[in-house]
Amino acid sequence: MEQLLELHERLTPADHQTHRRYLFRVPSHSTLLQIHAGYAPKTLSIEESATVVAETIQSERAALELRIGACLADAWSLRQRECEWGHVRNLLTISVDDAMGAYRGACHREAPDQQLVLGREFASPGLVAGPLPAGVWTLTLSAHTLVTAHCDVSIQIGAETASSRS
Repeated sequence: MEQLLELHERLTPADHQTHRRYLFRVPSHSTLLQIHAGYAPKTLSIEESATVVAETIQSERAALELRIGACLADAWSLRQRECEWGHVRNLLTISVDDAMGAYRGACHREAPDQQLVLGREFASPGLVAGPLPAGVWTLTLSAHTLVTAHCDVSIQIGAETASSRS
């Protein structure tokens, strides 16, 4: 297995709803890409989550009042406060584009640790199997939600080539 990309990043709430692109070079005659993506922590504590939920409901209620009136906004707010929200979570996802510029899929999963494969005949759900053209590929890390004080991200990409299998 040839290592193509190894990255370790620390994201903060300032990175919320951003996209970071990382380039990696896929060698010729590659037969399989293996991608490991992980991040931690996944959630806020239950106490911190309760505070975030309460603040968000209050903020959204105020915005709704301007559009639909106080009576409906209050009713919405009451229903939201009655829900059991649990832990508020970070959500990071990845997507991949090949050397030809073709979109090869995205992995929008809740799991904070993922092992993915991309090959000619098979790909993990969310990714598109097919030829693995040599050249510069792009992995995009999307920080959809970052609620913890920091979030440590680790991504490794390796390639099997026809020569590494023999």
